[in-house]
Amino acid sequence: MDNEELHHTILKALREAAEACKALAGFILQSAEHLRSGEIREGNELLSKVLDDFSVLVSFLEDVRRCTRSPEADKNDSIVTLDQESREMADLLTMAVGAQENKDWVYLADILEYEFSQKLGSWDGLLKGMAESRAAQPGL
Repeated sequence: MDNEELHHTILKALREAAEACKALAGFILQSAEHLRSGEIREGNELLSKVLDDFSVLVSFLEDVRRCTRSPEADKNDSIVTLDQESREMADLLTMAVGAQENKDWVYLADILEYEFSQKLGSWDGLLKGMAESRAAQPGL
């Protein structure tokens, strides 16, 4: 694969990852609804599937960083923002695991609805921004 093909593949993947964030946010909200209505098993099963898909998304982002690693790319605001967003998402996941371990389903639903789904919305915008930025600089 030459650089041009790699560039187009990364652009397409970033755009699709942004769309995946929207879909995952919807499933997160469904999981929170299940938890709030006492459908704990259903909520946790859906959450488990979402987190599996989310881990694929995180792996993809690491691959994108490896493929585009350069001093200029590392200084890119979207990469710095993505690093910060990733740390914040890790904190949210730690909080969610704690709520799940304590069987505090309402708190878990709150984390999912008010924090996690909004963070996925931020990732959606960030990934779209990364795609636009890379589209404007076809040599990366």
